[in-house]
Amino acid sequence: MWSAVENFFYRHRRKFITTGVILGSGIFLIKLAQCKLREFQERQAKEIAERFKRMQHFESTERTCNQTIVGVSSTVSEKVLRNLNTAEILEKLRSSPDNKFELWEELRILAFAKIVTLVYASSMLAVTLKTQINLLGGYLYKDTVEQEDKLVSMEIQKTYLSMIQYFMENGMDKLIDLIRNNVALVMERYSLKQQLTLADAETLFWSIQMALNNDEANPAKCLAKFTLPQDGHREDIVGKMYDETLDVMESAEAADVCLSNISIGFSLIVDKLAEYYAEAEPGQTVASTSKSSLNVDNLSNINHVKISVAKLIPIVNGLTSKPLGSLATSAGGSNGLNGYDHRHIDMMSSLVARFMQSEKLKTLGINVYEAFCQ
Repeated sequence: MWSAVENFFYRHRRKFITTGVILGSGIFLIKLAQCKLREFQERQAKEIAERFKRMQHFESTERTCNQTIVGVSSTVSEKVLRNLNTAEILEKLRSSPDNKFELWEELRILAFAKIVTLVYASSMLAVTLKTQINLLGGYLYKDTVEQEDKLVSMEIQKTYLSMIQYFMENGMDKLIDLIRNNVALVMERYSLKQQLTLADAETLFWSIQMALNNDEANPAKCLAKFTLPQDGHREDIVGKMYDETLDVMESAEAADVCLSNISIGFSLIVDKLAEYYAEAEPGQTVASTSKSSLNVDNLSNINHVKISVAKLIPIVNGLTSKPLGSLATSAGGSNGLNGYDHRHIDMMSSLVARFMQSEKLKTLGINVYEAFCQ
């Protein structure tokens, strides 16, 4: 019997060897596949954990960025309102001076320059801080992941972020002068008695934006020259971060985001002006119309309402000023400011809130963060 079994195995030995090799190879491949699957799952879990950690860090960075923009914007607003202060002119106009026409001309330039500067300054501030804080956030994330000597100390962070002080102390002065000059050129086309529809008012702001776009010192395209110090190169980590920030700020994406914010800002102004146009029926002056007159008919006829430049000036000035009461006199003997409904609107806060909702600004922050956290 054993001889028969032995003969059977001998006759079929190749089949048994082949079968053994196949079974052994199969078991090996299964074990290998299981091992690779475990490695893949572990790698996937690690990537998901890292992605989640990076997402949490980015969200924290974004919250810090938004809080910083809001905090610094009030300082920027104060400087604009201080440098383009209309209070003194308004006080003089109350006393019926002999040179009231010249004062109105100056008030016209200051009022429009002030609100335009707020739009540009808030946009430039948002883009600059969005770039700086997300770039810094990328560096800080790398420091937490690599677990080596920290590249960015607290002192380096303070030095890097303090660069925005250049904008507050020097860049703002250059921006205000640039905008005031361009506003003066555009406003030469408009007389105080000229009647403007809401579309005409929108065209006026569009003309100012185009004038600035065509200026060789266009703030949107020369963003870094206004917001970053130009005092030479540093051979350290701060210098490296400065150069990288400069590259982003001089990019087409940053300029596009800044211009997009500016357009959003002017749309917000026109929306605010529309409230005043909607309160006036065709043929009426805005001063003689009460708040209660706002109705569907007014809204449908808004494109037919006209307001003189002289009456538009206090409205524009009121969008950026605290209530100033009424004036006893106005341009050309009309009663343009007397009885005017001054509404205190924190224009800077409104602008910043709109910008933070901008998908382009959010995308810029994401792109900067991702580029520097790798």
